[in-house]
Amino acid sequence: MFRRQTRNIGVNGLDRLSRSELRGLWTDELGEAPPMSIGRDVLALGIAYGRQERLQGGLTRPVTKELDRLLDRSLHDDLTDAPPAPSTPLPRTGTILVREWQGTTHHVTIVDDGFVWNGHTHRSLSSIARAITGTKWSGPRFFGMREPNRNTAENRRGT
Repeated sequence: MFRRQTRNIGVNGLDRLSRSELRGLWTDELGEAPPMSIGRDVLALGIAYGRQERLQGGLTRPVTKELDRLLDRSLHDDLTDAPPAPSTPLPRTGTILVREWQGTTHHVTIVDDGFVWNGHTHRSLSSIARAITGTKWSGPRFFGMREPNRNTAENRRGT
């Protein structure tokens, strides 16, 4: 009876439940017991997030990968082989980057598993910049997403 009553409580009613009721509801809805150290507010947030995820879908693949990388990094005190976080976060999926190079306009679409350019998916912007220019470039810099290095020859000459 207890669990059936708490299961029907909406997200706005979670704050009225006790810690033990929230722990039971967490177990019922998320399929595992919550960590003992979690308080009422985090239990309610976790249950609400689980419900939202079921209704509207979960996080995108890139966001999940970044969260996993950050968790691994924090658990291992930065001693992991994980790549460093990008200095400039990427725009949202679906964003189209536009760059003109030698009279040709190039369009790159950001997708969940990389970048689409000329109908092909690439894992990095740098590989696309290299294909366009024929030389090694920082992809985010080439597409104007990062400030240029102030110490380059072009900047010293003022060109």
